[in-house]
Amino acid sequence: MGSTDPRAADLVLRGGRLLTMVSRPADAKAEALAVRNGRIVAVGTNRDVERLVDSTTEVVDLEGRYAMPGLADCHVHLASDAGRTADSVECRDFYDPGIRTVEDLLDRLRERAASVPPGGWVIGRGSPLQDFRLRDGRLPTCAEFDRAAPDNPAYVYFGAHLVIANTRAMAERGIDRDTPSPQGGVVVKDADGNPTGEFRERAQYLIKARGASIGPEELAERIAIELDKCSRRGVTTIHDIVTDRNEILAYQMLARDGVLRVRVHLIIRVIESNFAKWSLENLGLIHGFGSEWLQIGGIKMSIDGGFTGKNAAFSEPLANDDGHEHPGLVRIEQDELDETVERYHRAGMRICTHAIGDVALDMILQSYEKAQSKYPRPDHRHRVEHMGNWMMTPERIERARRINLLPIPNPPFLYYMGDPLVEMIQSRVTEQGFGFRNMWDAGFPLTFGSDSPGYYTVDPLRDLGTAVAHQTLSGALITPGQSLTLAEALRSQTVNAAYTGFRERTEGTLEPGKVADVAVLGDDPFSVPPERFGSLPVDMTVSGGEIVHRRDAEKDGVRLG
Repeated sequence: MGSTDPRAADLVLRGGRLLTMVSRPADAKAEALAVRNGRIVAVGTNRDVERLVDSTTEVVDLEGRYAMPGLADCHVHLASDAGRTADSVECRDFYDPGIRTVEDLLDRLRERAASVPPGGWVIGRGSPLQDFRLRDGRLPTCAEFDRAAPDNPAYVYFGAHLVIANTRAMAERGIDRDTPSPQGGVVVKDADGNPTGEFRERAQYLIKARGASIGPEELAERIAIELDKCSRRGVTTIHDIVTDRNEILAYQMLARDGVLRVRVHLIIRVIESNFAKWSLENLGLIHGFGSEWLQIGGIKMSIDGGFTGKNAAFSEPLANDDGHEHPGLVRIEQDELDETVERYHRAGMRICTHAIGDVALDMILQSYEKAQSKYPRPDHRHRVEHMGNWMMTPERIERARRINLLPIPNPPFLYYMGDPLVEMIQSRVTEQGFGFRNMWDAGFPLTFGSDSPGYYTVDPLRDLGTAVAHQTLSGALITPGQSLTLAEALRSQTVNAAYTGFRERTEGTLEPGKVADVAVLGDDPFSVPPERFGSLPVDMTVSGGEIVHRRDAEKDGVRLG
């Protein structure tokens, strides 16, 4: 089962239990692999691989540990989040368990405001649906932000879909009772017509500064730190949604300098970003352009708002805190959506579209159907981001299968936000939520995206464990009959993720000819309860044949990569 090439391997992993993800009986006995020039050249028994070892070979004894293909996360916002990490006040309860009340959050802003000159901006980052977890059962108000930062314009964004600002911030941006809500956004106003400080979806950009606040060099350094965190969790591939030229420049700098150790697919947002909508079409660029380390993975757009700000376009509207129904927001109307899908589909580009509510789901299904009918493409692999979290009726499953769409659901939504989701969208979650089993059985090559790291960390092990456990943060079960088996979940973030990235010929399994991307686990995944996979240790990560993470070395203060 090994290579007959007499040349020595650069790296050999031996004495382990390999989860090759290859469906061949012989692979059940795999315990070693050999790597040369970044590619796997042999997989088999220790004896099969020993003949490729000489004095130049680095040999790692796995000591019975499990090794599997490197993991992928197919929906992250890593570069965008890295661009604001260092400048914002940490207000996320997921990251700081000391934030349990509104007053705790306000204390964080007061501390920062005390060190910022008058007139300087104070910006905080909160968690989505944080009001459900704070003891007060609500988010801070504009008046409370006024008292916390009386001499500074200040705002806090709670996830990607909601901002709350103080009076000085609104004054700085020229926002008053005459400011209209933009298309696809809402400037929330009180009964007298005055803005309350709450801005939803596109209206957030009336408060937020558009464009990168730091240069590509500094951003590259921040991205490298985040990618290092990915490596520590066995991640060797991410699909990153980018919105600004500096994010792409930063990645190119890392690739040029030879320090990019996670494979990056750039999903480029073409609506609601700093790119012109037709820029990629005009340049003639499509997915796959680039290298095996950095390439274009497709374009991105968002039809409706997010459920975390109660802005998703549901046919049965969500209720606001005051009990009134919120109809949701459609950020891209059907005619613009149809035109964008058709032109990029015809150009040969892969399209990734955010759709949360059932209204948005049906809109994108219609657009993809029209484009595919008019300009048939057998292997487009268009995606629907968040599809599969809920409301996947048999009819929608059939429509999606008929046009070969790839749903990208989000297990962290179940784990971190499942408890408030039950209250918010009710039977759409308790009866139809996170239907991973239905989609797997329907034949979708199911893979997942975390939507990290702004909400929580990048961790495909945690996510695939959630797909099996179907448990929320509190331990509650949501639609447990929709669980995947552990074997299926492991495939979701390896084999299936490689297919989602058009990389199934070179990634996703441990077999000769594939890239040497390997995650070595520090415990037996078949004995650890799936709900605890977020704490399942990763002892080693190999990316392109190079060891980029060693847990033991980190304990000793040695940083690799």
